[in-house]
Amino acid sequence: MRRNRRTLILTLVVTFLLMFLLTIFTVGNIYKTSYNNVYEVGSDKTTAITADLEKYLENAKSVLWVTADTVDHMLAEGATYDEIVDYISRESYNTETQFDSTYTGIYGVINGKYADGLGWVPPEGYDATQRDWYKAALAAEGQVIVTSPYVEAQSGDVVISVCKTLSNNNNVIGLDLTLSGVQDTVEDVQINGTGYGVILNNDGMIIANPDKELNGKYYTDYPETADLFDTALKTGEGNFTAVVGGKNCTVFVDQVLDQWTLVIITEDTQLFEAPRSILVVSVIVNLSAFILLAGFYILSYQYEIKANKRLDEMKALEQQKDYEAKLLKLEKTAADTANKAKSDFLADMSHEIRTPINAVLGMNEMILNKCEDEEILDYASSIKSAGKTLLSIINNILDFSKIEDGKMNLVPVEFDTTVLITGLVNSISERAKAKQLDLIVDVDETVPSKLYGDDVRISQVIMNLLTNGVKYTEEGSVTIRVQNQGINGDDVNLRVDVIDTGIGIKEEDMDKLTKSFERIEEKRNRHIEGTGLGMSIVTKLLKMMNSQLEVHSVYGEGSSFGFNLSLRIVDHEPIGKFEERRKSIYKKKDDTGRLNVPGLRVLVTDDNEMNLKVAANLLQFFSVYPVLCTSGQGTIDLCEREQYDIIFLDHMMPKMDGIECLEILKERNLIGNATVIALTANAVVGAKEQFLEAGFDDYLSKPILLDDLEAMLRKHVPESAIVSAPVSAVENKTQTQAVPQKEDDFEVMEFNPEGVSDTGSESELTIDKARTAGLNVEEGISFAAGDEGFYLEILRDYAKEAESKCSKLDAFAKSKDWKNYNILVHSMKSASKTVGAADLTEKARKLEEAAGNQDADYVLANHEELVNEYRDLAKRLM
Repeated sequence: MRRNRRTLILTLVVTFLLMFLLTIFTVGNIYKTSYNNVYEVGSDKTTAITADLEKYLENAKSVLWVTADTVDHMLAEGATYDEIVDYISRESYNTETQFDSTYTGIYGVINGKYADGLGWVPPEGYDATQRDWYKAALAAEGQVIVTSPYVEAQSGDVVISVCKTLSNNNNVIGLDLTLSGVQDTVEDVQINGTGYGVILNNDGMIIANPDKELNGKYYTDYPETADLFDTALKTGEGNFTAVVGGKNCTVFVDQVLDQWTLVIITEDTQLFEAPRSILVVSVIVNLSAFILLAGFYILSYQYEIKANKRLDEMKALEQQKDYEAKLLKLEKTAADTANKAKSDFLADMSHEIRTPINAVLGMNEMILNKCEDEEILDYASSIKSAGKTLLSIINNILDFSKIEDGKMNLVPVEFDTTVLITGLVNSISERAKAKQLDLIVDVDETVPSKLYGDDVRISQVIMNLLTNGVKYTEEGSVTIRVQNQGINGDDVNLRVDVIDTGIGIKEEDMDKLTKSFERIEEKRNRHIEGTGLGMSIVTKLLKMMNSQLEVHSVYGEGSSFGFNLSLRIVDHEPIGKFEERRKSIYKKKDDTGRLNVPGLRVLVTDDNEMNLKVAANLLQFFSVYPVLCTSGQGTIDLCEREQYDIIFLDHMMPKMDGIECLEILKERNLIGNATVIALTANAVVGAKEQFLEAGFDDYLSKPILLDDLEAMLRKHVPESAIVSAPVSAVENKTQTQAVPQKEDDFEVMEFNPEGVSDTGSESELTIDKARTAGLNVEEGISFAAGDEGFYLEILRDYAKEAESKCSKLDAFAKSKDWKNYNILVHSMKSASKTVGAADLTEKARKLEEAAGNQDADYVLANHEELVNEYRDLAKRLM
């Protein structure tokens, strides 16, 4: 402790000495530099004023030289006295006009007679040859001289004369200058805001002084400043110090054309005020720095004392901390391993479950569209509902990983409250019925009919709660309750509760409820299916929606799960009685159970003819026979001729993509009241926001599913367009559109509702042949609305296009035209997905991504494999 104190004192002393020496050195240099700078400023100022005065006198001398030479020449040529007077009169006027009023006129003595350029007539007895200026000019023997100030006979002003003799030494030309300009210069003289100036001639006469009464007098008449000006005249150029009026002063001196001396006198206290201020500030800054350093040293010393005091305690805990660090490392490793296992599990489960489910749903879609047995149709509807629920659950499980990684985004849309609740009830009702549970639906009649929010995530939350309620309830009931807890302007506070009469939750198990992969009373509930992720997903999704889950449970009696959501109201109309509302929504389906909108005017644009054929056949289910177009330019031309109710517009097309096409349609006001829906095979997170931001009203992912298409139509078709009975297909065939060809060679296709005209070898293509070729036939049929014949027709088109598309891809790859390569391989990906060519779909997807990123190496390395596989598949099919 004592040694530390001595170290502190020594440090402070050494620091002070170093700071002191540093202060002396830096301040000395700064002060010296500042002083030198002041002298430089003074010298520069003196030189500048001298230059101005010299310029002033030089201008006068130049005028005089020119005039004298001209008069000399005129005399040599025999000019008369009057001619010379006329000349100097003109020059006097020109001089005053060109310069300023300080030039008072040209005059002189010509052949013994006085001549005046201003027309002044001397009084009787005036003898110019006796004037000082005349005598001074004669004495100068042809040189230009500047006289001492004198009183001018004509005006009575104090002037100086610039004079010169002519070739005949008795002839003299002169120019008078008033001292007002020189006087103004002297009165304005200051250096660093202080001082005054004086101009002396070589005889000691004061030419200009701030005190005008001294002008024209000799400095020797004033003893108090005689020594000062004596020294100034002797110095000639430079500076010196002197005591003036009892004050220390610095005097700056400079010569003006060797005839005048400029003297500037400044008081040192004012002249060197800035350097002294810098000196004081520097000392204060360095002193402050020392005080801060000293304070820092003292605080550090005090901190060191405390640190040393704790050092022994820390050493005692060191082994424990090492142990804890190792334990944390082991826990982190275990957590990382668990996370990897979870991710692998989710990925594997997605792949393994999706494939058979797609097959089941595809075959089930065929049953729904071909079977007429009502009981079987009822079973098929249940299969469809359960299958969709299962796919939704798989997606929800995968969403858990996205939520944890921060990649989950909410996508708010307008949704019908009744449709959302009905979907939930339909999805859970069969499971409740299987366990002989009562499913109670309690919906507040004042709930608004249409809201704005992420309906997918809201359904996901409620579905998880309903699923848990059914799973953990053996007898009794499961209730879904939806309440309006208050409307504030355009926002409603929606309350949702799921209540069951199940096994309940113990108080000590509440913490496990929202943990990932944790299940309550696992031994007791081991027969109940589930991953343990449901409630974790619920709480995380609710947090994203600014809500939280409220749980109330009595072990052995049941549980209640609820949450509040603030949602924007789209339609304030109350939902009314739920069951009546639900029936009214679906009562306008036609005899097949599908939406029936025969008068709907629809335009579908896609550069892939196979996609157009799929869209047209699916729209036929709703008595819609669309106009089909293969390019953006064609869409523009069609919209110039006709108005449509709905425009399905593909995103990725050559020459003009969907977004560019939409921009032009809007610029030209061609959309009218049409709803524009984007078609895209890139149904990724954020895609919907991208298209809505670009101006689309909605978007639909490809391959198009029949139910997705129906949902889209229900969302955007006005209720007035829906009819209760199907209209004859023949009456609604689309007529061929006669549209002029454009540079991008678009094509307007006629859709034939009868759909089939197979000839030749094409008839040999069968479902078995497609399955043998390695296609996922069930998935392909599901994209063809469950129609095997239509699927085979699509497949024929897919095979026929192979050589054309592959040749174009070869050309784009060879020319490294990655933009068009990206568009075409995107189209190939979509078409391959539609027919169930999974391997080709994945390879095309990777090449599309690489082309979009300008990754030439990857594209060139994998291009051949893709086109060869496509060509080989086409040969096996045909």
